Amino acid sequence: MTDTEKRTAVIGKLDALGIKYTFVEHGAVYTMEEAYEKEKELSLPDGGITVKNLFLKEHNSDRFFLVVTAGKKNTDIKMLRRFLGTKPLSFASEEELTEKLGVTRGAVTPLAVINDTAKSVSLIIDDTLKGTLLGVHPNENTSTLFITYEDLEKYAESCGHTLINMQV
Repeated sequence: MTDTEKRTAVIGKLDALGIKYTFVEHGAVYTMEEAYEKEKELSLPDGGITVKNLFLKEHNSDRFFLVVTAGKKNTDIKMLRRFLGTKPLSFASEEELTEKLGVTRGAVTPLAVINDTAKSVSLIIDDTLKGTLLGVHPNENTSTLFITYEDLEKYAESCGHTLINMQV
């Protein structure tokens, strides 16, 4: 599936659910630093927060976690591990990312749960983001969609995923 087809699938799902969003196109970004540079060039919605997505794997297991937090926030992986009751966590490989979520580095997004038909990825979102407008990629890294936390939760549930809320 091409990036355009992946984006179209996400937008179709959002539209079918009646979720309102703001769509912003931009050049490709692969890191948070590049995203911050793009933000300076674009007119983003008032109150919009670009999120950071960490795709993690439990050591010596097949448990995967997609952690969503504010872009500029540092994530305490050891605290996350204690909360989840897991073995040590590390970043999953790009191959695992593509296999599990159908996206590549730079396009990681909570909206990729649409591609996780096996429901093998736990979606964790920082609950300090509640009530905010979240900037997330629509399964490709040349645009950003801004949706509410609550609508992200609705979207995830429609894909068979429940958000795990915690302070990350």
